[in-house]
Amino acid sequence: MADSENSRTLPAITCRNPLQTAEWFLTNNFSDQELWSAGLRDRVLTKWHAWSRAFHELADLGRAQQKLERQLMCMAPAPQVEVILPDSAAPFITSSISEIRDRLRGDAFAAVRARAEADLLAKRQHWEAVDETVGYSRAKRAEDEASLVEERLALELSQAPAMTTVAAAAKLHSILERGSPHPESDEFPWPQIRSILVDILAMNGMFSMETCARLSLDSRPPSVR
Repeated sequence: MADSENSRTLPAITCRNPLQTAEWFLTNNFSDQELWSAGLRDRVLTKWHAWSRAFHELADLGRAQQKLERQLMCMAPAPQVEVILPDSAAPFITSSISEIRDRLRGDAFAAVRARAEADLLAKRQHWEAVDETVGYSRAKRAEDEASLVEERLALELSQAPAMTTVAAAAKLHSILERGSPHPESDEFPWPQIRSILVDILAMNGMFSMETCARLSLDSRPPSVR
């Protein structure tokens, strides 16, 4: 596999951005091992690379889907109707034909029921027509399919035995990317998992143990220093 110019450009390395550093480190290790014979390659690293591509593709599809959803909502709000009952002071809002039929039972509500159903069906048809033009539902299906692929690859990666520090870093990187609320979350166990990832990266020469230890101490809250 040919290396891109960017993949060989070292990012700003600090112990406080272990995810970015780990991705750079793992990407370049994967590119290097593609030059090796198949029997010598790290299976975990190969699985990490497949998962990483799927993870980034899923993120791209998610952003695209959200943009199309906002566009669709501006052009055609979600199909729903407001139904006013003759014997009730408060109307009800629904997007369900079955709810209309359930709450407007009997001959006394036949006309109201028919109008509400017709109104809702018309709004649905308009929404579907705009959706077809915008492409939101297609993007949502693509995102859902990509999510299943990413989840399967993440599971395969998590179940593969790590025999090297590089493989261990790959598994930790995936856990942090998928589970941590944000890269600097201080909720247990994310700081502890990041610390282990930093240790492994330091073992592989990405930065010094002393620097990581000092930054770890500086990042603790004042009450525990």
